[in-house]
Parts: sequence; C-alpha cells; structure tokens
Amino acid sequence: MDQYSQYDLREDDPYLIEGSDCLQNLLGFTDTKSLNHAEEQLTQLTMAELVADPVPATFDLKHLQAIHFRIFEDVYPFAGQCRQTEILKGGKLFLPHNMIEQVSTEVFTELHSENLLQGLAPAEFGKRAGYYLGKINMIHPFREGNGRTQRVLVDQLASLNNFALEWAAISGEGMARACREARTTDPDGTALQRLLSLHTVLPSSR
Repeated sequence: MDQYSQYDLREDDPYLIEGSDCLQNLLGFTDTKSLNHAEEQLTQLTMAELVADPVPATFDLKHLQAIHFRIFEDVYPFAGQCRQTEILKGGKLFLPHNMIEQVSTEVFTELHSENLLQGLAPAEFGKRAGYYLGKINMIHPFREGNGRTQRVLVDQLASLNNFALEWAAISGEGMARACREARTTDPDGTALQRLLSLHTVLPSSR
C-alpha cells in the first residue's frame, strides 16, 4: 500500500487531524498506525470489487478520480477529490496542485493520441505504459492513495489491450526507485518502462 507517512509532514497540511500527524478519516482513527491497518484491510476489498465491476474507462482525470473514490470512499472524506495542497517526498515536490488539471489533460491527450496503446506487442506496450505511469505519478493528484489508483488505471489500460501486468513480481523497492527517478531525474521514466515491459503478459500466461 501507499505509505502516506513517507510524505514529508507539513504543519499547514489541511488534510491532517488538527494537532496530529494522522490524516482525517471516516473510520474514527487518530493515529496513523491504526488507520493504515484498517485502510489496508478495506482497500483490499474495494480493489477486488473494482476488478469485478470496473469504473468506465475514459482514461482521463475524471477516470482516475472515479477509481480513487471507489477505493477510498469509506476511508477518507476527500476520496475522489484532487488535492488542494502541496506534497513532498524526500524534499522533492510533486506537481503543484494548481497545475493538476492542466497537466493531466496534456498527459491523457497524449495517451489518446497513441490510440490508448492499442496494437502494440507486449514489451512495447509495457514500455509506453511505464512512460505514462511515470507521468501520472509525477502529477500525484491525491493526498493519499495515488499508487493504488494509478495501478488500477494502468491495469484497465492493459486489459483494454488484452494484456495483464504482473505487479506482484515487481519489488516495492524497485517500483519506488523507478517512480522517484521518473519525477526527479528521468522524465521519460526509463526505469518504469523497463519494469513494465518485463512484466506485461498475456492473461493466459499469468
């Protein structure tokens, strides 16, 4: 799961419970450890439900927001809402929140201009999917839950193209490093392209 405690904490973060480092939530928790545990249990169920009953796949910011809402609607009052604050990790800012809509439009327009990656061989699809994953991760439109939301969207993109992604075969450390490089030193997401290229398969071969 995403560990929002790994974000750099800011005293003026409007999403935290006042006087706490715990995110506002609908579950009544006031400490991060308990919230994380309960959230993990709940979102395992909601993500499984999304496999059986996916949101309409429009591949735009509203699509991403709909996924986020479905995953976190019982956990966070801001489920499905783009963040209204800046967030950092390792002292490095994600995209400023007032640019989320503009840059998302640019990224998803580019994806649609590539015909949603249809007609590509598995390895080439993985490369292009890795490129777009890096772009979406750089935007980081939500205060929490970006990683899971992004993966669901990329899974839908893979399914559209009759592929599947072997996320479980990618180490958390390797994914974190590749995402960090994509938003700091490698805007084309070369490492993400390689990871997804190596782990794009036909569903029957999983």
